[in-house]
Amino acid sequence: MGCCVAGSFAQAEAEESKPSFTLEECIAIGLQQAASARNAARDEQIAGTRIGQVRAQLLPQLKAKGGYTRLDEVTAFEFDGERYEMGREDNYSAGVEASQLLYSGGSVGAALKAARLYRAAAQARVRGVDNELVRDVRVAFNDILLADEQVKVQEASLAQLEDLLAQAENRYRQQTAAEFDVLTARVKVANHRPLLIAARKQAELARAAFRNLVQLDPVDFDLVGDLAFEPSERPLEDWQAQGAERRPDLIEQRKYLGMREADVRSEKGGFLPQIRAFANYDGNNPESGSARDGWEWGWNAGLSAEWDVFDGLLRRNRVREKQLELAKARETLADADRQVALEIQTHYLDLKQAAETVAASRETVELAEKSLEIARVRYENGLATYLDFTDANLALRTAQLTRLQALHDHRNALARLQQASGEGFETGETP
Repeated sequence: MGCCVAGSFAQAEAEESKPSFTLEECIAIGLQQAASARNAARDEQIAGTRIGQVRAQLLPQLKAKGGYTRLDEVTAFEFDGERYEMGREDNYSAGVEASQLLYSGGSVGAALKAARLYRAAAQARVRGVDNELVRDVRVAFNDILLADEQVKVQEASLAQLEDLLAQAENRYRQQTAAEFDVLTARVKVANHRPLLIAARKQAELARAAFRNLVQLDPVDFDLVGDLAFEPSERPLEDWQAQGAERRPDLIEQRKYLGMREADVRSEKGGFLPQIRAFANYDGNNPESGSARDGWEWGWNAGLSAEWDVFDGLLRRNRVREKQLELAKARETLADADRQVALEIQTHYLDLKQAAETVAASRETVELAEKSLEIARVRYENGLATYLDFTDANLALRTAQLTRLQALHDHRNALARLQQASGEGFETGETP
């Protein structure tokens, strides 16, 4: 008796220590810990470094240089019996060079704009990954709620069948029921147990998949929530208009289109000259035999211009390549707009169908509950057979599972519709 009490106490303590999570908490954990979200944030940081790389071309460039040369033989000549060397075996030089790009035909400016658009596209990609992750967490959360409710329905149904089996066995012992009723009841109970086992397995698999998605640390946990019906009266046009404006992958495609336009302008800038300002300050060690004892330093400054007058039509073909890439980007964006509109319409129709099924199943469950209660009373009073009761039990279980599935489908259709339309994600841009 003491062992049983201790075991019950330990089980109760374990259940109390089991963590519970709401849907909002799971979403927050997923956005923080999921690998896809972390990698998308790294892509945004990489895009930021590209802006710095392009911006570096607009800033002054400063180079320090030095050199050392060892000659095998120093050039010399003789004059009036004296030998004069023209230089030194060891030669040193040092200097500093500064330069600044003054004009590039607009290439650098266009490249800088493309880099900024790339970062904006990366930011949209981060929002898109978050958008999909939120949808997946909601769907997986609802999958667990459905699996748990299905287990409860199967457990309640099995409990009713086992109760009826006990009544049939008691009546058989009192010789008020036939052996056939007992055998039938046992078969029904035995056939129902695998359904409960399968339902429990499905619930366990749903939890394992959810834990992997959200990267929850505890192996065993509870979810706080239910399959409540949340009706939506928004028309399809509103969802599609919102999707066209807020869908992150559409925003990303628009940024890529702007990048392609900037690429064309950058390549066309190559037809124009590049102008740079430069200044040098150099010094060398004195030559052998000179009157100088220290290094001689000097400076120079000026402008340099570089212009590809003819490059074998290389630049022209590169511009043509960028123009074709731009045309592809326009076509890709137009196709993405159509696909998003179709996706929203599909999820909207799924939502509408599930809502109609939920409404229809409410009355069905109520009727099935009344039918089962009547069958129970009739069976207990000997006015109905065991098969009548099991048929009513099956009808109620089917109605309950149908309603649960409809509630689950409605919530998941709403989650997918919110993701498809960019619900909760603004179109703000980072300059």
